[in-house]
Amino acid sequence: MLRLGLTLPGFVERSKTIASLPSLGLLTLAGMTPRNHEVQYMEVLELSELKELPAFDLVAISSLSAQIKEAYKLAERYRAIGVPVIMGGLHVTSLPQEAAKYASAVVVGEGEACWQKVIRDAERGQLQKFYGAGEPSFDLAQAPMPAFELLDISR
Repeated sequence: MLRLGLTLPGFVERSKTIASLPSLGLLTLAGMTPRNHEVQYMEVLELSELKELPAFDLVAISSLSAQIKEAYKLAERYRAIGVPVIMGGLHVTSLPQEAAKYASAVVVGEGEACWQKVIRDAERGQLQKFYGAGEPSFDLAQAPMPAFELLDISR
């Protein structure tokens, strides 16, 4: 007879590992962004640790539930200095009204389906509060390659 001890890593460690993977959704949106815009990809935790935030005209944040508090804090910091914040992702799609308290605009569901509209509205300074509801689903086969070149490979 064997006596086995089985352990499962605690929720916090697992969530940190999962949440540390790059966002394929954001990288796909970056690939869909018109080339006349400059795009930079950064991790929420990386930004949260900075005293001074990098200067952006628009910030898009996608977060899993494991990091939503950090994402909301980051959104509040950017909005406090007048930078519009778009939030999306699984948690935001599940609780869009909650996210709307922190974001200038909320994307519900697949961001790819409405990203061009979000960009056009942002260019005009006329972001809507919610995007995505009622949009047709997006065929990812039609999406450009995610902008993997934005990743810092050393991280």
